[in-house]
Amino acid sequence: MSGASTVDSSAGRERLSAMGRVWLFAALVSAVMTMPGCDRAGSPSAAASRETVVLAVTPYAGATPAFVAIARGYFEREGLTVTVQHHSSGKEALDAVLAGKADIATVAELPVALAAVQGHAVTVLATLSTQSDHAIVARTDHGIGSPEALRGKRIGVSAGTSGDFVLDVLLVRSRLSRADVQVVDLKPRELADALARGEVDAIATWEPHVADARQRLGDRAAVFPSEGVYDSSFNLASQRDFALQRGEAVRRVLRALLLAEDLLKHDRAACVGIVAQVLQKPPEEIRELLSRSRFALSLDQHLLVVLEDEARWAMKNRVVDGTQSPNFLDVAHVSGLVAVKPRAVTIIR
Repeated sequence: MSGASTVDSSAGRERLSAMGRVWLFAALVSAVMTMPGCDRAGSPSAAASRETVVLAVTPYAGATPAFVAIARGYFEREGLTVTVQHHSSGKEALDAVLAGKADIATVAELPVALAAVQGHAVTVLATLSTQSDHAIVARTDHGIGSPEALRGKRIGVSAGTSGDFVLDVLLVRSRLSRADVQVVDLKPRELADALARGEVDAIATWEPHVADARQRLGDRAAVFPSEGVYDSSFNLASQRDFALQRGEAVRRVLRALLLAEDLLKHDRAACVGIVAQVLQKPPEEIRELLSRSRFALSLDQHLLVVLEDEARWAMKNRVVDGTQSPNFLDVAHVSGLVAVKPRAVTIIR
């Protein structure tokens, strides 16, 4: 009996010791999980102060990571309360940021270059995507069968947008200049309508407006794409003070967009429905649009080269007032992306 008692006592001590380790582990986990900034998923906890951000977005496939992050609740997961503004172009979205009506805009690089030339303290937080989806769409029944036939024609374009830059690039390639055509300034959503009604002979724009114009003209459409001449980037931009003073908000936004980027890589089909609803386009058209974009958060040295080229173009053609190109190294805000995806930053600093 005494042997049995000894065994029972030893077993009891082992059980108590095991229970003690369990309770100690649980206590440690509890302590860690209640530390500021932590939760079970490793994201900012509900106990930590939530960051509020006003995000100005554009109905453009290049902004897909933002649409996915909104629809999937990735911003909330990262401890953000995001108010979404909708604008017809990246330029309008950036204008809202510069006016203090929004914190971050999704925007092509050209409006950023123009804002910097004008002296605005604008900064790029990250590139969301790059794509070759700009084109001139012209009416063949107005005698336009080649880019050279644009001479003397009325061309609709949204001033200060990437479509404006593409127009000049494609004209130069055809040995024409802006003085050889009649430029009509229209909002992006007005371009396809104006072309269909014959108010202009051609338009210079981007998707989905290119597809809209082609569909409405049918076999009367001639399309001159920018592929091989100009690849646009779609970016996150803010005022410099916001990036410097709200660093934690910037990092949370970028982490949420990285989650969206991962979904785009591993389950593109799940993203098609989200973008189709935002752009109000059929899924098959969205799949085609997404196939033309490369989604990867980055800050690349090439972005600075393009910004410098566009700044020189804008000053030469008096698109905006300004006589001196800024140092675009100051326009890239690298610390946010370095913190969440360091290998994506290739800017030489």
